[in-house]
Amino acid sequence: MNHRRTEVPIFLRAHTIGVKPIKSKSKDFSSNRNPDIDPSEPKWPEYALVFDTETTTDEWQALNFGFYRFCRHDGNGTYLCIEEGLFYADELPLNKPETMSFLKHYIASHGAETPEGYPSKLKLRSRSEFIERVFWRAIEGARGLVVSFNLPFDLTRVAVDCSPARRLNEGWSLVMSRDNDPETRRLRDNPFRHRIRLKPKDSKAAFIKLAGVSIRSKKTGKRIKTYVRGRFLDLRTLGWALRNQSYNLEAACGAFGVPGKLPHKPTGQITPEEIHYCRQDVRATLGLLNKMRAEFELHLINLDPDRAYSPASIAKAYLKQMGVIPPLQKFNFAPEVLGATMQAYYGGRAECRIRHTPVPIVHTDVLSEYPTVNTLMGLWVLLTAEQLSTVDATEEVRTLLANFTADITFDQDFWKKLTFYALVQPSGDILPVRTTYNGETTNIGINPLTSEEPIWYAGADVIAATLLTGRPPKILRAFRLVGHGQQAGLRPVALRSMVAVDPRTEDFFKKVIEARARIKSDSALSKEERDAHSYFLKILANSGSYGLFVEVNPEKTGKGTRKKVQVFSGNRAFSTTSPVLEPFGEWYCPPLAALITAAGRLLLALLEHSITKAGGTYLLCDTDSMAIVASENGGLVACTGGPCHLHDGRDAVKAVSWYAVEEIAKEFESLNPYDPSAVPRSILKIEDVNFHDGAQREIWGYAIAAKRYALFTRTADSIQIENPKAHGLGYLYPPKQGYDLMVDAPVWIREAWEWLLSEVLGLPQREIYWFELPAMMRFTITTPEVMRVLQSRQAHLPYRDRVKPYNFIQSPIINHIGGHPIGTDPSHFTLIAPFSSDPERWYKRPYVNVHDNEHDGKVYRLGQPGRRLPSQAEPKTFGDIVAQYRWHPEAKSLGPDGKPCGPRTDGLLRRTPVTAETPFRYIGKETDRRWEQGEEISMLDSKIVEYSPNETAKLVFDPELQRAVGGVSIRKLARTADVTENTVKAARRGERLQRSTVEKLKKGLKSIVVQPSTISTRAVLPRY
Repeated sequence: MNHRRTEVPIFLRAHTIGVKPIKSKSKDFSSNRNPDIDPSEPKWPEYALVFDTETTTDEWQALNFGFYRFCRHDGNGTYLCIEEGLFYADELPLNKPETMSFLKHYIASHGAETPEGYPSKLKLRSRSEFIERVFWRAIEGARGLVVSFNLPFDLTRVAVDCSPARRLNEGWSLVMSRDNDPETRRLRDNPFRHRIRLKPKDSKAAFIKLAGVSIRSKKTGKRIKTYVRGRFLDLRTLGWALRNQSYNLEAACGAFGVPGKLPHKPTGQITPEEIHYCRQDVRATLGLLNKMRAEFELHLINLDPDRAYSPASIAKAYLKQMGVIPPLQKFNFAPEVLGATMQAYYGGRAECRIRHTPVPIVHTDVLSEYPTVNTLMGLWVLLTAEQLSTVDATEEVRTLLANFTADITFDQDFWKKLTFYALVQPSGDILPVRTTYNGETTNIGINPLTSEEPIWYAGADVIAATLLTGRPPKILRAFRLVGHGQQAGLRPVALRSMVAVDPRTEDFFKKVIEARARIKSDSALSKEERDAHSYFLKILANSGSYGLFVEVNPEKTGKGTRKKVQVFSGNRAFSTTSPVLEPFGEWYCPPLAALITAAGRLLLALLEHSITKAGGTYLLCDTDSMAIVASENGGLVACTGGPCHLHDGRDAVKAVSWYAVEEIAKEFESLNPYDPSAVPRSILKIEDVNFHDGAQREIWGYAIAAKRYALFTRTADSIQIENPKAHGLGYLYPPKQGYDLMVDAPVWIREAWEWLLSEVLGLPQREIYWFELPAMMRFTITTPEVMRVLQSRQAHLPYRDRVKPYNFIQSPIINHIGGHPIGTDPSHFTLIAPFSSDPERWYKRPYVNVHDNEHDGKVYRLGQPGRRLPSQAEPKTFGDIVAQYRWHPEAKSLGPDGKPCGPRTDGLLRRTPVTAETPFRYIGKETDRRWEQGEEISMLDSKIVEYSPNETAKLVFDPELQRAVGGVSIRKLARTADVTENTVKAARRGERLQRSTVEKLKKGLKSIVVQPSTISTRAVLPRY
C-alpha cells in the first residue's frame, strides 16, 4: 500500500519586475564603457602588459615580487615583449634587505628577452614604481590590455588597500596608488589615480573596470568625473570561454601547446629558483595570450576578448552577429505571459529508480539533447520571427490529447505542435513537482501530483504525463506561441571561420550539430583540427540553445534593505518586497526556456515508456541519459520490490537483452532531425563506456540517489571503476591530489567509490590514509561579507598582513551531533580560516565563526573525534563523509514498501504521490551550489529567494524592543546585530519590522547587555 503524504508546499518559479528598476550591475560591468569613451577602440589594443606575482605561502599571501612584460603587437597577430622587468614589494628593502641581493644579482646576470632596438636590460622596480611607471602607462598612456592568469588574484597582490565598493553589488574597490597629502603631509589614497572595481561574476570570471576620478574643471571650477576604459583580460576566464574548461596555468599551456611552468614548488621566499619560476610563468602567460588570441580571432564576432566571460558570451555574440534581436527587445510579451511560462520552468530530470542494488546496465544518452529538441520543435523559426503572439489553443490541445497515442511521439511533425502551455488541474498526473521532499530543501521530482489550484505546464510535460499515466491531464486553458514573419537584418556567419550558417534559411541549432558530425569524420583535417573544431561546435550548441533564455542575475539590495517588486507566476500577480532583485539577462525569454527543458524531459519519458513496454526498467536517469537494466542475453536480476521472482522466491527485475536495447535505440531513429549524411543513426546513443576495444562488455551500475552513482566492471574478486560521480563529494577540498583521466574524475573520488562498492559487494576494503583527515571545504574570498569577518580582526594591521580578496579560506564540516562547542548555536556556527594546504595543520590552527559579530574576537579550534575539549569543535572526517555518503536517501521517491525512502531503503523505488498545499509559494532562481565542484563561497549561504504576497503580515511591532533600543548606542547595536543604523532608528521610533530583524536586534541587545566589556575592537586572528 502506498504511503500517501499529507499536503506539502509547492514552489513555483516567478517572473519579477522591480517597481523602481535597478540596472543590472553585471551588465554595467560587462559593458565597461562610458559615453565619453571612443567606441571604435580596437578589439585587441596595440599594447599589452603581462605580469605575474609571487607571494608568501602563509595565509596572508602577501606580495614578495613579480615579473612583467610590456608588449607591443607586431601587426601579424603576435604580442612581442618590448620591455621586461622585475618588481618587488615596497616593504622588502625594510624587512628583508638580504633578499634584495638576489634580485639585483638576477638583474645584473640576465638580459631582457626583447627584440633588437628595445631595452636589452631587465628593469628592477619597487611595487610603487611598477604601478606608476608601467601599470598606469599601459592603461592610460598606451590604452593597453592588462593581462594575467587569474588576474583578480594578481591585482589584489599589487594593490595597497581594498574595501567594499560603495555602489551596491559592485564587489571590491582596490587602491593602487598612494601619495602625500599637500595639506596634511600624510600618506593618503591618491585621489588622482583610478581605483579598480573588481566584482566576482562566478568562480571562473570577474568584472573588472576603473572607477571614475573626480577632478576640478579649469573652465567652470566644478568637480567632474573622468573615466578611462581599463582593459583587463584574465586568461583563465578567456580559456573558459573558448574551451569550456576551468584550467590552471599549467593545464592551459598544455591545452594550447605552450611551454608551461617549471617543475618547482613555490616556497614563499625570494630565491634564484623562485625568480626563474616566476619569469617562466610570465613567459608562458605571454605565449598563452598569443595562442588564445589566434583562436579567438577565428570567431568573426563583435566581442572584445576582455568581455568573453563564458562560452555563453561567445554564443550570444554569434547570435548578434547573425542579426538576431534578443527576444524581449522585439517580442511584446505581457508580464502575465512571462509569469505563466516561468511557472512552467523546471530543470533537467535526474533520479535514482533502483537503490542500493548493483545491476547490469547499458548506459544510453540522447544526442545533444537541447539542440535536438530545439530543432524538433522548430524554435529557431520562433527566435528569428518578426513577432511572436499567443493564441488560445484550449480546444486544440484537448483534441490533441484525446487522440494521443504513444506512437505519435516518434513522429517529428508531432513535435512541432508542442509549442504550447496549458493550465492543468492535476489529479494524480505524473508531472514535475518542486517541493520539500525531505522537509528541508526543495527538489524537483517527476511524481503524481494532485492540486486544488491549477498550475501552468509546458506542452511537452503535458504529453509526458499522458504517456506515463495513460490518460491526459485535465486542461482548463491553453495558449500557443505563434511566430509571424521573419525579422529583418539577419545575415550569414562563419562559425570559427569554417562553418557557414545562413539564419534566414537554415536552422542554427541543426546546422551546428550536423557540422560537428561532419568535421569529426573529415579526413582532410588533422586530428588536432578535427578535435578543436568539433569541440567548439559542441560547446556552442549547448551554450547557445538553452541557458541564456533563462538567465537571471540575483543581486542583494543592500544590508538590511528590501526593494519593492512585482511578482508574476501563473495566474497570480502581486507586489511585495525582497532583499534580492533578479535583473534578467539580455536573452532572457521564459516562453522559450520552459519549452526546451520540458522537451528534454519528454525524451526521457518516451525512453522510459519504451523500456517499460519491453518489460524492463532503468537504474537511473540524469538530464539526457538513462542507464537501462540490461545484460547480454537478458534475464532476472535480484532487486527488492521487483515485479518478478527468482527461483528462490526473491524479488527481481527483468534485465532486457543488449539486442532489445539496440531495438529501442532504433525506435528513436525516426526522431533524428539531422541530415542522415552527417548524423545517420539514432539520437539515442549507446555510450562508449559500454564498449572495450570495439566489443560490448557488461557494465554494472550502483545508485544511491539522484546524480550519486557509479558505473563499474566486476570479476569474482575485484571491481574496476569506470564512471564515478562526485555529486555530494566534489564540494570538499581534495584530501589527495591527482586526476584519473581513465575515469574522468579525481583520484580520491575513484578511491572513495572503490571503498564503498567493495563493502557493498563483500570484497576486501583497503585502508585509505586520508579517511582520518578533517573533511574540509576550500573557498575563494569573493564577497566583502565573508572577508569582513576575518579582516575586521586585523583592522589595525597594514594591508600586507591582512586577509585579501581572492585569498583562499577553508571551512571544516562540523559534526552536527554533539560536535559544536559548549554555548554555541549549531544553526549559526560555520567556521572559516585562511587556507592551508597542509592537512597536518588543520587540527591545530584557529578558526572564527562566520556568524559571530565581527568585533567579538572569539576563535575556535578543532578537536579530534573522541578526544576534543568542550570548547573545541569536532569536525567530520573524510572517512565519516564517505561512510555516510551511501546512506543519503532518494527523498523524492518511495521505497518498495510504499514508505518514504530512508537511508537504508533498497530496491525498486516508486514515485511519491504529492498533494499540493495551497496557497503555492513563489520563488526566484535556485542557487544551491553545495554539491557542485568548485570554490564558490556562496555554498556557505545557499538560499532560495521566496516572494510572499503577504509580506506585510510578517511585520511586527514589539514595544519592549522599542524601550530597550532607546537605551543603547545606535552604531554599537547596528554592528552587533548586523543591521543598518536606519533599522535601529526605526525600532526606536516603534515602526513595524520583519520578525527576523526583531530577533536579530534582541540577540544583539543581549550581547551588549550581558557582555559589555568583552567586546574587543582590536581582536586579531593569531598568526599560525
